[in-house]
Amino acid sequence: MTGRFTVLASGSSGNAALLEANGFGLLIDCGLHPKALTARLAEVSASWDSVHAVVLTHTHTDHWKDLTLADLRSRKIPLWAHPAHFDHLAAASPSFEALDRAGLAHAYQDAHPHDFSPGVRVTPVRVSHDSDPTFAFRVDAHDAGHLAWSVGYASDLGCASHELIEAFAGVDVLALEYNHDLKLERLSKRPRHLVERVLGDRGHLSNDQAAEVTRAIALRSGDGFPGHLVQLHLSRDCNRPELASASGRAALALLNPRSEVITARQDTAAKSVPLLRRPDALNRTAPRSVTPSAPLACRRTVQPALPGFEA
Repeated sequence: MTGRFTVLASGSSGNAALLEANGFGLLIDCGLHPKALTARLAEVSASWDSVHAVVLTHTHTDHWKDLTLADLRSRKIPLWAHPAHFDHLAAASPSFEALDRAGLAHAYQDAHPHDFSPGVRVTPVRVSHDSDPTFAFRVDAHDAGHLAWSVGYASDLGCASHELIEAFAGVDVLALEYNHDLKLERLSKRPRHLVERVLGDRGHLSNDQAAEVTRAIALRSGDGFPGHLVQLHLSRDCNRPELASASGRAALALLNPRSEVITARQDTAAKSVPLLRRPDALNRTAPRSVTPSAPLACRRTVQPALPGFEA
């Protein structure tokens, strides 16, 4: 089974990614205006005809837009989300009621795999973020009963639990938040409460934290994994693409230096990653089942205080 993974937009102004496999298209988040999403799809030679379902990570408004939910209803595209997300959308989105009445709102459950199309399985993994609940996703493609390729997607998290590292072991493509540079965040002109929110266990990963998570997943995965690292949700104000890229490359330098690092942007679609059946597919096994649990208080990198920011 072949496919393609493309981040259409990533950042605090809107998020969406397209995963295509054997004629089936899954949109992860829909945080752009319908016209902008249409343009991004066209930018990568796709269209709304390429989208057959949308799955929501969480309910911060850079991951869904009310007009886009209305557009999903008109196009008869189902939205998959956690039941708690639907509770939020029912109160916050004027368009959600019509989507729900049309039978297009479908619930997923924590750690419960769901087959979105023949051979394409999505497993939600709960992560620590201040929109509760927030989920990462592992997508596995099976071909003739064997695991062909896998994608791990985690766009917003303040820290990475052991469950997430186990769930993402062996993915071919690791799409992971590299939100901020610690020094730039600490020295920014942002209000202190916002800085502390970003740096907290329910905020966002720094480049250093994300690199540590990348290394942990690569160590758990073995030689050759991941083949691609896609960096997500960079801060416009408190990060630089070259800083994030250097952290990602350093994380994989000893473990898998041939991995390609792609830094996703807000204003344009990222380079598409081809998803190919690996030569060792016959020997690959499905990941261990993920046990549902509340996110851990799991800071993996202690972020030191800088002068003027002591607790």
